[in-house]
Formats: sequence, C-alpha cells, structure tokens
Amino acid sequence: MYFNDSIEKTISDFDIFNNFIECEKPHLSAKRGEIGKKDSFRLNQTLYYKKDVSKPNYTQYHYPVIDLMFSLALAGGLYVKANEKGKAVLVKTPANESFKSLNIYEKYVFLLQTYWTKYEFDIKYSGFLSIDFFYRFLAELADSKKSQWVAKDNNFNIFVHYSKDSAFFCHLNFFGFGEYELYDDKEAFFKDSVKDFIVNEFGIYASRFLVTDALMTWNNMFLDYLISQMKKKIKPQKDKDPFEIFKRLFPKGKVNNTVVYRDEFDRSGVYTFKVSLYGDLWRKIDISHKHYLSDLHEAIQEAFNFDNDHLYAFYIGGKRKTGKAIYSSYVEEEGKTADEINIADLRLFMGQKIFYLFDFGDEWWFDIKLLKIDKESNLIQQPVIVGGKGESPD
Repeated sequence: MYFNDSIEKTISDFDIFNNFIECEKPHLSAKRGEIGKKDSFRLNQTLYYKKDVSKPNYTQYHYPVIDLMFSLALAGGLYVKANEKGKAVLVKTPANESFKSLNIYEKYVFLLQTYWTKYEFDIKYSGFLSIDFFYRFLAELADSKKSQWVAKDNNFNIFVHYSKDSAFFCHLNFFGFGEYELYDDKEAFFKDSVKDFIVNEFGIYASRFLVTDALMTWNNMFLDYLISQMKKKIKPQKDKDPFEIFKRLFPKGKVNNTVVYRDEFDRSGVYTFKVSLYGDLWRKIDISHKHYLSDLHEAIQEAFNFDNDHLYAFYIGGKRKTGKAIYSSYVEEEGKTADEINIADLRLFMGQKIFYLFDFGDEWWFDIKLLKIDKESNLIQQPVIVGGKGESPD
C-alpha cells in the first residue's frame, strides 16, 4: 500500500526532467516563458509518462506531464526564470541540491505537497467547478476498490472536467494513483478524450489522505466555500507546516526531511520596462526593484495620460485565461494585491512579458516587456518615463 513501482516512475521522470534542464539549458519561449516545441519533444521521448507523438509539433502546454513538472520545479523553488546571453532559461537554485539529497519517499512527498499546496489550480483548470470536482472525484477514489473503473457519469460537473481538465487525470497517473483510458481519437486529447480512470491500491489510500488529513492545505480560493458546503467540521490546519501533514502519507521514519529553500538571487536594481498599447504607441519606464506594482500602474497612467479612474490588474505568465492575476486593492479577490507585491517579488527575467489591463469594461490591454535590469545605477525614488513613441489616445 505504501509503495509501488509507480512512485519510482514518478521520481525517475522528475529526475530526468531535472537533469535535462540542468544539462541542456533549454531556452524558454519569449511570450509564455516555457520550454519550446523541439526541446519538449526531445524531453518527452525520454520519459516513462510520455505523450504519444511522432513530431515536434506541440508546445509545452500540450505535454501534460512536462507542463506539470515545469510548474512543480518553479513552485517548489528548484529553479527560477532568468536571462543568460539574451535568452530566457531556468537557473538552478540551492534548493535543487537539497531536493537531490532526499530519499525516494521524501522526494515524492515534496512533489505531491508542492502540487496540492502551490500549484495554480485556478489558472490551469476550469475555474470555480474545479475544487468541488477534485474533492468529489478523490472522495470517489477513496471509496473505490482496487482496479475499479471510475467513469464519466451523468453529472455535468464531473463530465465537464473529463473534457476540459483532462490534464488532471494525467497528473494523477504521474503521481501513481492509477491509469486513465483515452478515446481512440488522440487528436481530441484536450477536448473530450478521457474515458475513465482506473484506480490502484495506492491511489485509494492517497486519495483518502488528501480528502481528510491534507484537505485544508489545498491551494484554492474556493476551499472555504467547499468546506461550508460539506457542512462538516474539519480540523483547522491552515497554519500548520504542510510538510508535517504530508509526511504522514508514509509510515513513520520513511520521511524525515524536505527541501530547504534559500533565495540567493540578487533581484535589486533599476528595471526598464517597455509598455506598449499598440505597435507604434509605447513608453519606456524606469522603476526600482523596491517599487510596487501599484507604482508601476500609476507610472503607466501618467505615461499615457489616463485618468486613473478604473480598476486594473497585472497578469504574469499570460493574459486573463492563462496568467496569474494580481489585482488592484479595490478588487475583491483573495491573495496579495498590487500594492503588496514589489517588482523584485515577481522574479522576472530580461525579455519577459507581463500584461496590464486597465478598466474591466473598456479593456485597455498593455504589453509590458522587461528590457534590462541596471545594477550599477543608484536606485530612483520615483518611477521615471525615459522614452516613448506615439500620441496618447483620447
């Protein structure tokens, strides 16, 4: 129950991913900051949990396991995005060596803990329904028998996730919970491809653990709503170290250590951003690493002669559907707001793009590209507009 060869495959694939990033240093795409098509294809060919493809026609996003491991490596602090010789790459952190020193159980717990406590479910999956689906699906696995087939049913909430969130079943497979069956049409992989999921003994045991002991650690803004709908008392564990909870997945003595993380990267300096509204309408803005996103917002408003009379948001890693949103302080959303996150907190690399949306009604979208980080000049007290082209809109 506590160990099967699936866990070995999980750690083997992640070690292959880790070695590939460390040795090959693949360049990341400028737009999304992800592994490119050719490198994704090469990496995929070496994995146990591989996607059945014959040509490098797919982006990282279309390889569910590679995309998962990429997210876990960043969320777990094993790598950071940086710039080397004008190209975006992943740079190994000291935490990576800490991870390598762990035993197989400890590595597995670290990856599973990172997934449930730090993975961006609200961005990666189809929104509000996800948390309810995850709980009910795992609860169903927990009450299943070994090798039982958990198929689609007539409930829309489950049906839609088999269609839109098929990557979730790949993730459960990667973590050794069981196997999924696809429809014959492989090209429909991200449409309506998962037919059913076949749970194993470890999947039953681990699912039971996730919906009981570890439930309060899940990284989802609707978790409290789920708990209220369940109408049952859950032991408060939000303030408890998640590692102290997740290490109980295995028998006592199997898991004693986890990753020790220290961010030793110097992110200080004067950041120069090129902010574009249209192709021929842009401004360059200098801002300190200590300034907050709200300061960048105000600088953009000044640079384009806007009136600063609407709500706004910044999006990291994509736009509204794919990026992580950081809202202005007046938007009623959970998480830190633009006046609580400074430029250094974003861990940007030169050449990276982020997006700024002003006015959720008229939707003024600005592309923001980090041109350089000057570590030699004195820090500036206020953001400065240092260049531009084109007349501001009325």
